[in-house]
Amino acid sequence: MEQTLDPDIFTATVTPTIKAAKESGATARTLAEAFMDAMAKLYGDVDMKETSAMVGFIQVLNAEGGSVSAKNAAKLYGGPSAYSEEAVRKAARQDQLIAIRDGNGNMHFPVWQFSPRGGAVAGLRETIAMLKRRPNIDDLSLVTFFINPSARLGGRSPIEALREGDVELVTRLAMESAE
Repeated sequence: MEQTLDPDIFTATVTPTIKAAKESGATARTLAEAFMDAMAKLYGDVDMKETSAMVGFIQVLNAEGGSVSAKNAAKLYGGPSAYSEEAVRKAARQDQLIAIRDGNGNMHFPVWQFSPRGGAVAGLRETIAMLKRRPNIDDLSLVTFFINPSARLGGRSPIEALREGDVELVTRLAMESAE
């Protein structure tokens, strides 16, 4: 029987280590490689493909300010107004927000998609709609599109370009990506 670890214990244990490594100059790549190496040494025959995928998933969730639960997403989405957890879940189901489900079914809402005034960053919905034209696109692919820099955007990521008001340029990039 496989024993599970409470995520809060894992976070409380690993976060100080990551912080110390980061302060000493470690990059996300070197931390991921060290994690995979430690897993292999500790557990022996570990599935490196699965471990690598988990590390990548964690890196994507932590990009651009991290992610929050539906409860905290409701606060960000609502701004000065009150929104419920169900309202942000519904917005995600209707492709107005992005939420990534982890292996336990928990929804993680990337923080970068919320406007400081509440709601979503201008152009997010339109860009999601364009990207959803691609067959079999999932929410993790959406996040990857938004956070990765693009030469077409002058080295900025699509979310950076949206924050700067370049909605038309980002939606055009998404449309070309979907074709």
